[in-house]
Amino acid sequence: GSACTAKDAGSGAEKTGRPTLAIDSDGPGRWRIRSWEWRENAWRPRIARATRTGAGIEVSGPIDTADRAKVLARLGA
Repeated sequence: GSACTAKDAGSGAEKTGRPTLAIDSDGPGRWRIRSWEWRENAWRPRIARATRTGAGIEVSGPIDTADRAKVLARLGA
């Protein structure tokens, strides 16, 4: 495994061409999120779900930490 490091804007030159984070509506108050993980020298999709609850937006499933923050900001949590 590799150590977790902060993602600086200038680092990870080998990881260029990152696919776009996708948030698709999956019904009222529900979304399907496609995040991406760099693994085995390729971008691999990670599928998570978001649900609007009384407490805000709840994200479940595998998702990149930076993408999770974007999802919460975009869905207005």
